[in-house]
Amino acid sequence: MSLRKAYAATLQWLRVRRGLSQADFQDKADQGHISRLEASSVSASVDLSADLAQALGLRPLSFLTLVAAADEGKTARSALDEVLAELHQLGVLDEFLPREPQTLTPPQTAAVEGKLRQVQELKRAGLSQTEISVKLGMPRTTVRRMWHAQN
Repeated sequence: MSLRKAYAATLQWLRVRRGLSQADFQDKADQGHISRLEASSVSASVDLSADLAQALGLRPLSFLTLVAAADEGKTARSALDEVLAELHQLGVLDEFLPREPQTLTPPQTAAVEGKLRQVQELKRAGLSQTEISVKLGMPRTTVRRMWHAQN
């Protein structure tokens, strides 16, 4: 089963189980969109999934657990047991997770900053540009550019 079909089946199953019509979700998405979701002809965003879960009286994690269980042909309990084991193995069960992504320095930028720092340290140590070039295995033009760079 595809995840989209499992999502559609779970959404429809929960909606019917709760005695709701597609129109009851109109504050989250129009009836036509709910119909297309249940027909598995479109996919839902994470935000819409959270909104639909809320409309069904569930936490987003509960809703997505049911979707994953349906996709894998398992019960919600067995899916959750596997998830707990997986998170335990990763060592993240008791960690608080970041709520927003961090701004990361691209690896190339970090490498350039490291080389610049090395050139500046060797310059302060009294080495010439040629000596730094040989010591670091860098082209003299690169050393010259970094020699004159401002930190």
